Amino acid sequence: MSKKNENTPLYDEFMRGVFTIYQSSDSAKASLIRNRTFMFFLASIIFTSLTTPMYMLIESWYVVDYLNMPTMLGIVLMVTAIPRVLLMTVGGVLSDRFSKTKIMFFSDFMRFILLISMAVLFTIGQLTFGVLLAFAAIFGILEAFYWPASSSIIPTLVAPDQLRTANSLNVIIQQLGMFAGPAAAGLVLTFGSFQLSFITLGILLLIGAICLFLVREPIQSRSNRRASMWLEMNEGLRYVCRDPFKMSVIVTVGIASFFISGPVNVAFPTLVKEVFQGTAMDLTYLQVSFAAGSILGGLMLVVFRLKGNMTLRAYAAFILLCLGIVALGWVDQLLYAVIISGCAGMISAYANMLLLTVFQLSLDQDKLGRGMSVFTVASTGLYPLSTGLVPVLLISGWSISEILRISGMMAGGFLIVVVLSVRALRAGAPAAASLNADD
Repeated sequence: MSKKNENTPLYDEFMRGVFTIYQSSDSAKASLIRNRTFMFFLASIIFTSLTTPMYMLIESWYVVDYLNMPTMLGIVLMVTAIPRVLLMTVGGVLSDRFSKTKIMFFSDFMRFILLISMAVLFTIGQLTFGVLLAFAAIFGILEAFYWPASSSIIPTLVAPDQLRTANSLNVIIQQLGMFAGPAAAGLVLTFGSFQLSFITLGILLLIGAICLFLVREPIQSRSNRRASMWLEMNEGLRYVCRDPFKMSVIVTVGIASFFISGPVNVAFPTLVKEVFQGTAMDLTYLQVSFAAGSILGGLMLVVFRLKGNMTLRAYAAFILLCLGIVALGWVDQLLYAVIISGCAGMISAYANMLLLTVFQLSLDQDKLGRGMSVFTVASTGLYPLSTGLVPVLLISGWSISEILRISGMMAGGFLIVVVLSVRALRAGAPAAASLNADD
Protein backbone atom coordinates (compact mmCIF):
# COMPACT_ATOMS: atom_id res chain seq x y z
CA MET A 1 0.00 0.00 0.00
CA SER A 2 1.40 3.39 -0.90
CA LYS A 3 2.73 5.72 1.72
CA LYS A 4 0.69 8.73 2.78
CA ASN A 5 1.78 12.15 1.62
CA GLU A 6 3.70 13.66 4.52
CA ASN A 7 2.04 17.01 3.76
CA THR A 8 -1.51 15.68 4.09
CA PRO A 9 -3.67 18.46 5.58
CA LEU A 10 -4.72 17.94 9.18
CA TYR A 11 -8.42 17.99 8.21
CA ASP A 12 -7.91 15.18 5.66
CA GLU A 13 -5.97 13.18 8.23
CA PHE A 14 -8.77 13.66 10.76
CA MET A 15 -11.50 12.57 8.32
CA ARG A 16 -9.50 9.54 7.20
CA GLY A 17 -9.15 8.51 10.84
CA VAL A 18 -12.88 8.90 11.47
CA PHE A 19 -13.61 6.83 8.35
CA THR A 20 -11.58 3.91 9.73
CA ILE A 21 -14.16 3.53 12.49
CA TYR A 22 -16.83 2.71 9.91
CA GLN A 23 -14.82 0.77 7.38
CA SER A 24 -12.04 -1.74 7.94
CA SER A 25 -8.91 -1.58 5.80
CA ASP A 26 -9.81 -5.06 4.58
CA SER A 27 -13.02 -4.82 2.54
CA ALA A 28 -13.72 -8.50 3.18
CA LYS A 29 -14.27 -7.80 6.87
CA ALA A 30 -17.29 -6.08 8.34
CA SER A 31 -16.67 -2.72 9.97
CA LEU A 32 -16.72 -2.45 13.70
CA ILE A 33 -19.96 -0.50 13.61
CA ARG A 34 -21.62 -3.37 11.69
CA ASN A 35 -20.22 -5.95 14.10
CA ARG A 36 -23.38 -6.38 16.19
CA THR A 37 -21.73 -8.65 18.74
CA PHE A 38 -18.99 -6.10 19.42
CA MET A 39 -21.55 -3.28 19.60
CA PHE A 40 -23.62 -5.18 22.20
CA PHE A 41 -20.41 -5.77 24.16
CA LEU A 42 -19.72 -2.02 24.10
CA ALA A 43 -23.31 -1.37 25.19
CA SER A 44 -22.80 -3.52 28.28
CA ILE A 45 -19.47 -1.77 28.94
CA ILE A 46 -21.27 1.61 28.88
CA PHE A 47 -23.39 0.74 31.90
CA THR A 48 -20.73 -1.20 33.78
CA SER A 49 -18.14 1.54 33.21
CA LEU A 50 -20.43 4.12 34.75
CA THR A 51 -20.61 2.20 38.01
CA THR A 52 -16.91 1.78 38.88
CA PRO A 53 -16.01 5.51 39.05
CA MET A 54 -19.37 6.26 40.68
CA TYR A 55 -18.75 3.58 43.30
CA MET A 56 -15.22 4.79 44.00
CA LEU A 57 -16.35 8.41 44.41
CA ILE A 58 -19.33 7.51 46.59
CA GLU A 59 -17.26 5.12 48.70
CA SER A 60 -14.48 7.70 49.09
CA TRP A 61 -16.85 10.50 50.04
CA TYR A 62 -18.75 8.21 52.42
CA VAL A 63 -15.52 7.55 54.32
CA VAL A 64 -14.19 11.12 54.16
CA ASP A 65 -17.42 13.05 54.78
CA TYR A 66 -20.17 10.83 56.24
CA LEU A 67 -17.93 8.71 58.50
CA ASN A 68 -15.42 11.58 58.91
CA MET A 69 -12.45 9.20 58.65
CA PRO A 70 -10.21 10.65 55.87
CA THR A 71 -7.05 8.94 57.14
CA MET A 72 -8.75 5.54 56.67
CA LEU A 73 -9.60 6.09 53.00
CA GLY A 74 -6.44 4.35 51.84
CA ILE A 75 -7.36 1.31 53.94
CA VAL A 76 -10.77 1.07 52.29
CA LEU A 77 -9.24 1.33 48.82
CA MET A 78 -6.64 -1.27 49.80
CA VAL A 79 -9.31 -3.72 51.03
CA THR A 80 -11.12 -3.25 47.72
CA ALA A 81 -7.97 -3.95 45.72
CA ILE A 82 -6.35 -6.85 47.62
CA PRO A 83 -8.98 -9.53 46.81
CA ARG A 84 -9.00 -8.32 43.20
CA VAL A 85 -5.25 -8.81 42.96
CA LEU A 86 -5.19 -12.19 44.70
CA LEU A 87 -7.95 -13.64 42.51
CA MET A 88 -7.17 -11.95 39.21
CA THR A 89 -5.09 -14.86 37.91
CA VAL A 90 -7.90 -17.22 38.89
CA GLY A 91 -10.24 -15.04 36.83
CA GLY A 92 -7.83 -15.28 33.91
CA VAL A 93 -7.77 -19.08 34.04
CA LEU A 94 -11.57 -19.20 34.24
CA SER A 95 -11.92 -16.90 31.22
CA ASP A 96 -9.72 -19.30 29.21
CA ARG A 97 -11.79 -22.27 30.37
CA PHE A 98 -15.34 -20.95 30.25
CA SER A 99 -17.54 -18.41 28.49
CA LYS A 100 -16.24 -14.90 29.07
CA THR A 101 -19.69 -13.35 28.69
CA LYS A 102 -21.15 -15.63 31.37
CA ILE A 103 -18.36 -14.68 33.76
CA MET A 104 -18.99 -10.98 33.10
CA PHE A 105 -22.75 -11.46 33.60
CA PHE A 106 -22.20 -13.21 36.92
CA SER A 107 -19.95 -10.38 38.14
CA ASP A 108 -22.38 -7.64 37.09
CA PHE A 109 -25.43 -9.34 38.58
CA MET A 110 -23.78 -10.14 41.90
CA ARG A 111 -22.55 -6.55 42.23
CA PHE A 112 -26.15 -5.45 41.60
CA ILE A 113 -27.24 -7.55 44.59
CA LEU A 114 -24.34 -6.14 46.64
CA LEU A 115 -25.25 -2.49 46.02
CA ILE A 116 -28.95 -2.99 46.74
CA SER A 117 -27.90 -4.58 50.04
CA MET A 118 -25.73 -1.55 50.83
CA ALA A 119 -28.72 0.74 50.21
CA VAL A 120 -30.84 -1.31 52.62
CA LEU A 121 -28.16 -1.32 55.33
CA PHE A 122 -27.66 2.43 54.98
CA THR A 123 -31.39 2.97 55.38
CA ILE A 124 -31.46 1.08 58.69
CA GLY A 125 -28.25 2.72 59.89
CA GLN A 126 -26.06 -0.41 59.77
CA LEU A 127 -23.56 0.58 57.05
CA THR A 128 -20.69 1.06 59.49
CA PHE A 129 -16.99 1.27 58.64
CA GLY A 130 -16.51 -2.45 59.32
CA VAL A 131 -19.46 -3.41 57.15
CA LEU A 132 -18.20 -1.09 54.40
CA LEU A 133 -14.83 -2.88 54.49
CA ALA A 134 -16.56 -6.23 54.02
CA PHE A 135 -18.58 -4.96 51.06
CA ALA A 136 -15.43 -3.38 49.58
CA ALA A 137 -13.69 -6.76 49.71
CA ILE A 138 -16.64 -8.52 48.02
CA PHE A 139 -16.75 -5.83 45.34
CA GLY A 140 -13.04 -6.43 44.66
CA ILE A 141 -13.56 -10.19 44.44
CA LEU A 142 -16.30 -9.81 41.84
CA GLU A 143 -14.18 -7.39 39.80
CA ALA A 144 -11.35 -9.95 39.81
CA PHE A 145 -13.51 -12.19 37.62
CA TYR A 146 -14.90 -9.42 35.43
CA TRP A 147 -11.82 -7.60 34.14
CA PRO A 148 -9.74 -10.53 32.77
CA ALA A 149 -12.81 -11.71 30.86
CA SER A 150 -13.69 -8.25 29.50
CA SER A 151 -10.14 -7.43 28.41
CA SER A 152 -9.49 -10.80 26.76
CA ILE A 153 -12.80 -11.07 24.89
CA ILE A 154 -12.11 -8.15 22.52
CA PRO A 155 -9.49 -9.95 20.36
CA THR A 156 -12.04 -12.76 19.85
CA LEU A 157 -14.75 -10.37 18.63
CA VAL A 158 -12.79 -8.32 16.05
CA ALA A 159 -10.19 -8.87 13.34
CA PRO A 160 -6.51 -8.28 14.24
CA ASP A 161 -6.29 -5.17 12.06
CA GLN A 162 -9.28 -3.73 13.93
CA LEU A 163 -7.84 -4.39 17.39
CA ARG A 164 -6.28 -0.96 17.96
CA THR A 165 -9.50 0.80 16.97
CA ALA A 166 -11.60 -1.63 19.02
CA ASN A 167 -9.42 -1.09 22.08
CA SER A 168 -9.59 2.67 21.59
CA LEU A 169 -13.39 2.60 21.32
CA ASN A 170 -13.54 0.44 24.43
CA VAL A 171 -11.37 2.90 26.35
CA ILE A 172 -13.36 5.88 25.06
CA ILE A 173 -16.55 4.23 26.32
CA GLN A 174 -14.95 3.54 29.69
CA GLN A 175 -13.59 7.07 29.93
CA LEU A 176 -17.00 8.47 29.02
CA GLY A 177 -18.21 6.47 31.99
CA MET A 178 -15.48 8.02 34.11
CA PHE A 179 -16.59 11.41 32.80
CA ALA A 180 -20.32 10.95 33.35
CA GLY A 181 -20.04 8.66 36.39
CA PRO A 182 -18.42 11.10 38.86
CA ALA A 183 -20.62 13.92 37.59
CA ALA A 184 -23.75 11.84 38.16
CA ALA A 185 -22.48 10.64 41.53
CA GLY A 186 -21.69 14.20 42.61
CA LEU A 187 -25.16 15.38 41.60
CA VAL A 188 -26.89 12.49 43.39
CA LEU A 189 -24.83 13.08 46.54
CA THR A 190 -25.47 16.82 46.41
CA PHE A 191 -29.21 16.71 45.72
CA GLY A 192 -30.05 13.16 46.82
CA SER A 193 -28.59 10.70 49.29
CA PHE A 194 -26.18 7.80 49.68
CA GLN A 195 -29.15 5.45 49.55
CA LEU A 196 -30.23 6.76 46.14
CA SER A 197 -26.62 6.52 44.93
CA PHE A 198 -26.32 2.82 45.82
CA ILE A 199 -29.67 2.02 44.16
CA THR A 200 -28.65 3.89 40.98
CA LEU A 201 -25.39 1.95 40.78
CA GLY A 202 -27.23 -1.34 41.18
CA ILE A 203 -29.68 -0.56 38.37
CA LEU A 204 -26.84 0.38 35.99
CA LEU A 205 -25.08 -2.93 36.69
CA LEU A 206 -28.31 -4.85 36.10
CA ILE A 207 -28.78 -3.20 32.69
CA GLY A 208 -25.17 -3.99 31.80
CA ALA A 209 -25.74 -7.63 32.72
CA ILE A 210 -28.85 -7.80 30.53
CA CYS A 211 -26.91 -6.42 27.53
CA LEU A 212 -24.47 -9.34 27.81
CA PHE A 213 -27.26 -11.73 26.81
CA LEU A 214 -27.05 -10.20 23.30
CA VAL A 215 -23.31 -10.80 22.93
CA ARG A 216 -22.66 -13.85 20.76
CA GLU A 217 -19.21 -14.96 21.88
CA PRO A 218 -17.36 -17.04 19.24
CA ILE A 219 -16.81 -20.64 20.23
CA GLN A 220 -13.13 -21.07 21.00
CA SER A 221 -11.44 -24.43 20.77
CA ARG A 222 -10.46 -25.47 24.25
CA SER A 223 -8.33 -28.40 25.20
CA ASN A 224 -10.15 -31.32 26.79
CA ARG A 225 -7.27 -31.55 29.20
CA ARG A 226 -8.15 -29.98 32.52
CA ALA A 227 -4.96 -29.28 34.41
CA SER A 228 -5.25 -27.85 37.90
CA MET A 229 -5.87 -24.14 38.09
CA TRP A 230 -2.59 -23.73 39.97
CA LEU A 231 -0.66 -25.32 37.08
CA GLU A 232 -2.47 -23.17 34.52
CA MET A 233 -1.73 -20.01 36.51
CA ASN A 234 1.94 -20.97 36.70
CA GLU A 235 1.93 -21.68 32.97
CA GLY A 236 0.56 -18.18 32.31
CA LEU A 237 3.25 -16.61 34.49
CA ARG A 238 6.03 -18.57 32.78
CA TYR A 239 4.62 -17.67 29.36
CA VAL A 240 4.93 -13.97 30.16
CA CYS A 241 8.19 -14.08 32.13
CA ARG A 242 10.24 -15.83 29.46
CA ASP A 243 9.66 -13.01 26.94
CA PRO A 244 11.73 -9.86 27.73
CA PHE A 245 9.26 -7.63 25.89
CA LYS A 246 6.20 -8.94 27.73
CA MET A 247 8.05 -8.84 31.04
CA SER A 248 9.15 -5.23 30.56
CA VAL A 249 5.54 -4.22 29.90
CA ILE A 250 4.47 -6.00 33.09
CA VAL A 251 7.17 -4.18 35.09
CA THR A 252 6.05 -0.88 33.59
CA VAL A 253 2.39 -1.23 34.54
CA GLY A 254 3.49 -2.33 38.02
CA ILE A 255 5.52 0.85 38.41
CA ALA A 256 2.58 2.93 37.21
CA SER A 257 0.26 1.16 39.65
CA PHE A 258 2.46 1.77 42.68
CA PHE A 259 3.77 5.28 42.04
CA ILE A 260 0.90 6.82 40.06
CA SER A 261 -2.49 5.07 40.42
CA GLY A 262 -2.34 4.52 44.17
CA PRO A 263 -1.19 8.00 45.25
CA VAL A 264 -3.47 9.80 42.76
CA ASN A 265 -6.61 7.90 43.81
CA VAL A 266 -5.99 8.81 47.44
CA ALA A 267 -4.80 12.31 46.50
CA PHE A 268 -7.95 13.58 44.77
CA PRO A 269 -10.34 13.41 47.76
CA THR A 270 -7.54 14.34 50.20
CA LEU A 271 -6.53 17.39 48.16
CA VAL A 272 -10.14 18.53 47.96
CA LYS A 273 -10.75 18.12 51.68
CA GLU A 274 -7.45 19.33 53.16
CA VAL A 275 -5.73 21.55 50.56
CA PHE A 276 -8.64 23.15 48.70
CA GLN A 277 -11.22 22.87 51.55
CA GLY A 278 -13.77 21.84 48.93
CA THR A 279 -16.97 19.81 48.61
CA ALA A 280 -18.12 16.66 46.80
CA MET A 281 -18.70 18.73 43.66
CA ASP A 282 -15.07 19.92 43.73
CA LEU A 283 -13.99 16.28 43.86
CA THR A 284 -16.29 15.69 40.91
CA TYR A 285 -14.58 18.50 38.95
CA LEU A 286 -11.20 16.83 39.40
CA GLN A 287 -12.38 13.38 38.38
CA VAL A 288 -14.48 14.64 35.47
CA SER A 289 -11.49 16.63 34.21
CA PHE A 290 -9.33 13.51 34.32
CA ALA A 291 -12.01 11.49 32.50
CA ALA A 292 -12.51 14.17 29.84
CA GLY A 293 -8.78 14.19 29.15
CA SER A 294 -8.84 10.40 28.93
CA ILE A 295 -11.56 10.56 26.30
CA LEU A 296 -9.45 12.94 24.24
CA GLY A 297 -6.45 10.63 24.59
CA GLY A 298 -8.50 7.67 23.36
CA LEU A 299 -9.85 9.67 20.42
CA MET A 300 -6.31 10.52 19.37
CA LEU A 301 -5.63 6.81 18.82
CA VAL A 302 -8.85 6.30 16.85
CA VAL A 303 -8.56 9.36 14.64
CA PHE A 304 -4.85 9.65 13.85
CA ARG A 305 -2.68 7.03 12.19
CA LEU A 306 0.56 6.54 14.05
CA LYS A 307 3.95 5.59 12.66
CA GLY A 308 7.10 4.38 14.36
CA ASN A 309 7.62 2.33 17.50
CA MET A 310 4.30 2.36 19.38
CA THR A 311 5.95 1.00 22.52
CA LEU A 312 8.43 3.86 22.72
CA ARG A 313 5.59 6.32 22.21
CA ALA A 314 3.81 4.76 25.18
CA TYR A 315 6.89 5.04 27.41
CA ALA A 316 7.46 8.66 26.43
CA ALA A 317 3.85 9.42 27.34
CA PHE A 318 4.20 7.64 30.70
CA ILE A 319 7.29 9.71 31.55
CA LEU A 320 5.40 12.89 30.62
CA LEU A 321 2.57 11.71 32.89
CA CYS A 322 5.03 11.45 35.77
CA LEU A 323 5.94 15.10 35.27
CA GLY A 324 2.24 15.94 35.49
CA ILE A 325 1.98 14.12 38.83
CA VAL A 326 4.92 16.16 40.13
CA ALA A 327 3.17 19.35 38.97
CA LEU A 328 -0.03 18.28 40.75
CA GLY A 329 1.96 18.13 43.96
CA TRP A 330 2.92 21.79 43.64
CA VAL A 331 -0.49 23.39 43.05
CA ASP A 332 -2.57 24.94 45.82
CA GLN A 333 -5.57 26.09 43.77
CA LEU A 334 -8.39 23.93 42.46
CA LEU A 335 -8.39 25.47 38.97
CA TYR A 336 -4.76 24.55 38.32
CA ALA A 337 -5.36 21.05 39.70
CA VAL A 338 -8.32 20.59 37.33
CA ILE A 339 -6.20 21.63 34.32
CA ILE A 340 -3.34 19.31 35.29
CA SER A 341 -5.82 16.50 35.94
CA GLY A 342 -7.26 16.85 32.44
CA CYS A 343 -3.82 16.77 30.80
CA ALA A 344 -2.82 13.77 32.93
CA GLY A 345 -5.97 11.91 31.89
CA MET A 346 -5.26 12.49 28.20
CA ILE A 347 -1.66 11.32 28.47
CA SER A 348 -2.59 8.35 30.66
CA ALA A 349 -5.24 7.03 28.23
CA TYR A 350 -2.91 7.48 25.26
CA ALA A 351 -0.05 5.62 26.94
CA ASN A 352 -2.15 2.83 28.42
CA MET A 353 -3.96 2.08 25.16
CA LEU A 354 -0.74 1.80 23.16
CA LEU A 355 0.84 -0.46 25.75
CA LEU A 356 -2.30 -2.60 26.10
CA THR A 357 -2.62 -3.09 22.34
CA VAL A 358 0.99 -4.17 21.74
CA PHE A 359 0.74 -6.53 24.71
CA GLN A 360 -2.49 -8.11 23.42
CA LEU A 361 -0.95 -8.65 19.99
CA SER A 362 2.01 -10.42 21.59
CA LEU A 363 -0.26 -13.06 23.19
CA ASP A 364 -1.27 -16.42 21.72
CA GLN A 365 -5.04 -16.84 21.23
CA ASP A 366 -5.34 -19.71 23.73
CA LYS A 367 -3.53 -17.73 26.44
CA LEU A 368 -5.41 -14.43 26.16
CA GLY A 369 -7.17 -14.83 29.51
CA ARG A 370 -4.07 -15.82 31.45
CA GLY A 371 -1.88 -13.26 29.70
CA MET A 372 -4.33 -10.43 30.33
CA SER A 373 -4.83 -11.54 33.93
CA VAL A 374 -1.07 -11.19 34.49
CA PHE A 375 -1.25 -7.73 32.88
CA THR A 376 -4.19 -6.74 35.09
CA VAL A 377 -2.55 -8.14 38.23
CA ALA A 378 0.57 -6.11 37.44
CA SER A 379 -1.49 -2.97 36.87
CA THR A 380 -3.30 -3.43 40.19
CA GLY A 381 -1.01 -5.70 42.22
CA LEU A 382 0.98 -3.00 43.99
CA TYR A 383 -2.04 -0.72 44.21
CA PRO A 384 -3.16 -2.06 47.64
CA LEU A 385 0.34 -1.57 49.07
CA SER A 386 0.48 1.92 47.61
CA THR A 387 -2.94 3.00 48.89
CA GLY A 388 -2.11 1.50 52.28
CA LEU A 389 1.26 3.28 52.41
CA VAL A 390 -0.16 6.72 51.60
CA PRO A 391 -2.27 7.03 54.80
CA VAL A 392 0.69 5.79 56.84
CA LEU A 393 2.81 8.59 55.36
CA LEU A 394 0.00 11.10 55.98
CA ILE A 395 -0.23 10.06 59.64
CA SER A 396 3.58 10.30 59.87
CA GLY A 397 3.43 13.98 58.94
CA TRP A 398 3.90 13.92 55.17
CA SER A 399 1.59 16.12 53.12
CA ILE A 400 -0.27 14.73 50.13
CA SER A 401 1.56 17.26 47.94
CA GLU A 402 4.96 15.92 49.06
CA ILE A 403 3.84 12.36 48.36
CA LEU A 404 2.73 13.28 44.82
CA ARG A 405 5.99 15.06 44.01
CA ILE A 406 8.21 12.24 45.23
CA SER A 407 6.14 9.43 43.66
CA GLY A 408 6.08 11.20 40.29
CA MET A 409 9.86 11.68 40.26
CA MET A 410 10.56 8.09 41.31
CA ALA A 411 8.18 6.64 38.71
CA GLY A 412 9.76 8.72 35.93
CA GLY A 413 13.24 7.61 36.96
CA PHE A 414 12.30 3.91 37.03
CA LEU A 415 10.64 4.10 33.60
CA ILE A 416 13.73 5.69 32.06
CA VAL A 417 15.81 2.83 33.47
CA VAL A 418 13.41 0.24 31.97
CA VAL A 419 13.58 1.81 28.50
CA LEU A 420 17.38 2.01 28.58
CA SER A 421 17.75 -1.55 29.90
CA VAL A 422 15.45 -3.48 27.50
CA ARG A 423 16.64 -3.50 23.91
CA ALA A 424 13.35 -4.95 22.60
CA LEU A 425 11.54 -1.77 23.63
CA ARG A 426 13.91 0.49 21.72
CA ALA A 427 14.13 -1.72 18.62
CA GLY A 428 10.42 -2.48 18.40
CA ALA A 429 9.13 -5.90 19.43
CA PRO A 430 8.24 -8.31 16.58
CA ALA A 431 4.80 -8.88 18.13
CA ALA A 432 4.01 -5.22 17.66
CA ALA A 433 5.25 -5.03 14.08
CA SER A 434 1.78 -4.61 12.69
CA LEU A 435 1.42 -1.46 14.71
CA ASN A 436 4.73 -0.04 13.60
CA ALA A 437 3.81 -0.21 9.95
CA ASP A 438 1.79 2.40 8.16
CA ASP A 439 -1.78 1.22 7.68
